[in-house]
Amino acid sequence: MDQKKCCEEAWISLILRLMVASLFAVAAVAKFQAGLGVTAQHFVKVFEQTWLPAPLVALQAILIPYFEVIIPVWLLLGIRLKEAWIFTALVSLSLAFGMAVVRGYGVAADNYFYVFLCCLGIYFSSYDRFSIDGLKKK
Repeated sequence: MDQKKCCEEAWISLILRLMVASLFAVAAVAKFQAGLGVTAQHFVKVFEQTWLPAPLVALQAILIPYFEVIIPVWLLLGIRLKEAWIFTALVSLSLAFGMAVVRGYGVAADNYFYVFLCCLGIYFSSYDRFSIDGLKKK
């Protein structure tokens, strides 16, 4: 692959990482500001009329704010970047699935778009040069 093409793909990877990391960072701040207990109660209330088991919803509600802190740090550092993108895709997929269950199709569609962005991140991660993994490749 020529040098120019590789450089363009490295920039695409960086932009994807910044975009998705900022999304999760903002979501995390909002949940921690509201309080983790309030956030968990909100999740449980939203899903109380669904077929999803309440303990599973509560566990997801407790874990998501921490995932939303881990994801931006992991993506921005770029350590094991492909695995970071896979983890981010799975978290996004779980959020999209949950919103589909409560018939929040607009939010679910947004979350499925984030899954697509994660797939692009997986693809472009091998070209990334602006990460700890990328620096090791040089």
